[in-house]
Amino acid sequence: METLEALARDHGIELAPNETRRNLTTRGVPLNHLVGRRFRVGAALLLGARLNVPCKYLEQVTGKPVYEALLHRSGLNCEIVEGAIVRIGDVLRPEHS
Repeated sequence: METLEALARDHGIELAPNETRRNLTTRGVPLNHLVGRRFRVGAALLLGARLNVPCKYLEQVTGKPVYEALLHRSGLNCEIVEGAIVRIGDVLRPEHS
């Protein structure tokens, strides 16, 4: 959410969470720290695989010039280790080694 808020504030581009083509939207989560780590969202267990890069396709489907503004702040690609239902409001909890 912080990235979407900065996009609006710094670039005047409103992008709603449902327009981002991401499966989850978080607030207050330092995604960079989750690369290479396992964490839970609700009961689902995920592995932070790599930081995401924006794609030009997002500009095509939204008609908004977001590519450059989202460089280095485009989310986290994850591997699903244990699938489960994820609900709005579920807490993200890092797994302890």
